[in-house]
Amino acid sequence: MHLFDDIKSPLLLYLKGGLFLLLAVMAGTLTIYDDNRWREIVFLAVCVWASCRFYYFLFYVLDHYVKHSVGDDKNASVFAMILKLCGKQRTTSPPVSSAPSIGNLFADLPDSLSEELIENLAVSKNTRIERIVSTGHTSPPELWYDQTEHEWVVVLRGEAELKFEDHAECQHLRSGDYVLIPAHRKHRVAWTSTDEPTVWLAVFFD
Repeated sequence: MHLFDDIKSPLLLYLKGGLFLLLAVMAGTLTIYDDNRWREIVFLAVCVWASCRFYYFLFYVLDHYVKHSVGDDKNASVFAMILKLCGKQRTTSPPVSSAPSIGNLFADLPDSLSEELIENLAVSKNTRIERIVSTGHTSPPELWYDQTEHEWVVVLRGEAELKFEDHAECQHLRSGDYVLIPAHRKHRVAWTSTDEPTVWLAVFFD
């Protein structure tokens, strides 16, 4: 790894986020107890900057760079980080009901989205099924997903392109095409159609 490469290790990302929090607390404390006006200004600026970086870590980095099987809302990643640091595992399995759960994979498709839509359809200890809707969305620049789970994904509607780090050409997927992505095979979404929503069905399993 080169000196200025993006950090990919979840452990190092957690450490980086923790250091931002520690820096914000220390700078805030020094702001309160330091009597020198100019040092107070410097400490306050550092406190604000570190707090903003920690907020970015909680509500962006955890969602886009660290994978958790805890749901698709942003707050879930925050709780997952706390539980992970405590050595606990959180599951989001829905309660078992005798009544069948009926839905439609093409229901309520938006024409445009500010962020990719990810919905959990079913979750168990070792398996997660998601519906993903993309409207021109791609993976963040230079991001390669390095998942601890296997992923089987099919394009139900629309078109997309997957790029694998170990393969020069993109894999173009049309309606009905599927691919099995083994754990730790680095990949990213290089392109999704803007003409219509691209609907994915993804199955993650150990």
